[in-house]
Amino acid sequence: MKFLVEEDPFLRFSLFSGSDNLYLLHAHEILGAFVFYQLIYAYFAPWFNRLVFRGGYTSIGDRKTKINFDIHTVSNVQCVITFWSIAPTLLLPMNLSVVSYQNDLASMASALAVGYFLWDLFICMRYYSLYGFEFLAHALSSLYVFTLGLKPFCQSWIGKFLLFEASTPFVNNNWFIAQLSKSSSKSIVPEWFNIVNGVLLLGTFFSVRILWGFIAISILLCQMWKERHEIPLAQSGILLLLNVLLNTLNLFWFNKMLRLAKKMVSRSSASAKNM
Repeated sequence: MKFLVEEDPFLRFSLFSGSDNLYLLHAHEILGAFVFYQLIYAYFAPWFNRLVFRGGYTSIGDRKTKINFDIHTVSNVQCVITFWSIAPTLLLPMNLSVVSYQNDLASMASALAVGYFLWDLFICMRYYSLYGFEFLAHALSSLYVFTLGLKPFCQSWIGKFLLFEASTPFVNNNWFIAQLSKSSSKSIVPEWFNIVNGVLLLGTFFSVRILWGFIAISILLCQMWKERHEIPLAQSGILLLLNVLLNTLNLFWFNKMLRLAKKMVSRSSASAKNM
């Protein structure tokens, strides 16, 4: 199968070329990703949002909402970069060693993910008064999980876990639609688009974050059990615990989405009857 990339295109720029330490070998990708996302946040996102959302963005008076617009835009860019980087790793066998397996493409995907979640952590710390402990904890958890990939540990699973991001663009679209609806008395986004996005959001969220999430952690647990005498116990335990907690949180959010969807359907039905 022909993938988007067949080798790490950034590896030749490594400051520690030839190093056996993957953190050093891919340090330039981690730093580069961090700087890239900060530039997207500081310059591209505000320009893009002014261009696309116009008054819906420029008229925002609330600081948190405007910051959120830019952060959601960065998140969409990150999704594109993520799926480009993990495409070559998605078909890696699930029975590869979680302790010793590594390849340059999986390492690149890990490094780019670490760079993004470092940026995410930086944002959560910078705006802690706006986002609080919950978002900070999520950033730390994600950073820990993907940093392990460069140990290397569970590296063949990096792409499989980053599949969770498939629902993110629809989550972001839903947020944009909700905010634009607040700032206007008339519907800015066509109703059909809102419905299609909602269906895709529920479908992808359930498929990748819940169904695949619990299947993946079950398969990984079996693989870890096979190599239980070689795996680092503390790191394995933390990794599994974080995944279980995130999967449980996803169940909570999905239930909340379903309740909101039911309210929207009921509201639409009531409006139709009154017409």
